Amino acid sequence: SAALAAAEQTRARVAWSGYPAWYWLATGAGLAATCYAALLPSWWDLAIAPLAAAALLIVARAASRARGVRERCQRGAMTLRERVILAGPAALVVLAGAAASKLASWPLAVPAVLAGMIYAGTGLILSARASHP
Repeated sequence: SAALAAAEQTRARVAWSGYPAWYWLATGAGLAATCYAALLPSWWDLAIAPLAAAALLIVARAASRARGVRERCQRGAMTLRERVILAGPAALVVLAGAAASKLASWPLAVPAVLAGMIYAGTGLILSARASHP
């Protein structure tokens, strides 16, 4: 049981501590840009979203190389619970912002920027916690 607990702590440390800070900041900014483009009313504006998503893939690949982990060849070390903790609050902000923009003259940039900040902040906090056991 002690060995299992030690293995779980090692897995969590690998899952979170290896990400550099620039990864979380760049991913948060890319998420904000993608959300903003998706919330814009024009179809031409929607074309920005795939470009921002492609930039996110490039950032993720660069982070994998910086960590020395080839994530596409193996399953990631993060559990479903950890992924929900990371992405859940940002997704809720995007959905609430989209609903608010339909009901009131809510600026579309506000939920997008908040989602990016929440995602990046959560990732930075979880990485910092994992690197200091």
